[in-house]
Amino acid sequence: MFRRAILRWPNGSDWGHLATVSDDGGLPQFAGFVQMSDPRVQDLLARIAPRPAGGDMWEAHFTTNDSESAAELIAA
Repeated sequence: MFRRAILRWPNGSDWGHLATVSDDGGLPQFAGFVQMSDPRVQDLLARIAPRPAGGDMWEAHFTTNDSESAAELIAA
């Protein structure tokens, strides 16, 4: 399973993209797009503090348990 997931989105955008980092590290791998208004995305963002990622981009890093939840967002 993944150790970490990273959700990134442009400020005010309807869509974000999810990347995962495997247990052995390495570069993040694109996992899919997510709709930012999805209640599951909003629930995840309510539990963590998104941070600026340069320019008008924001990102949120999830722990292992949250990564499993985040991976479910792209399965829909």
